[in-house]
Amino acid sequence: MAVKVPFNIGYGGGDGQAPELHLSFTTEFQQMDLSQRVKVYKDYLEYLIAQAQLAQDETSQKGIITLLQIAEQLFPHVQSEQIPLDQTLVVGIGEDAEGSSLDELLQ
Repeated sequence: MAVKVPFNIGYGGGDGQAPELHLSFTTEFQQMDLSQRVKVYKDYLEYLIAQAQLAQDETSQKGIITLLQIAEQLFPHVQSEQIPLDQTLVVGIGEDAEGSSLDELLQ
């Protein structure tokens, strides 16, 4: 079974800037009704958990776990439709990343 990915992931930062993940929800995901979005998102979370367990090296596993943690934090906001699906979310990662909780960033 192919897992639908709810967002595209890009990477930013470098050259002295803190690393960032850029998350943009796919057009397909945006066009789904809420119940479909919730199912696709839950399936994606389960997929990430499985991939983290199967990862062959520590670096890959850390990357997947980081993405999983971000996706888990976003889920309640997607589920309650409190997050704009047509905008790119920028998440600072790493020790140098500044910011607060996701709740504060979304206000």
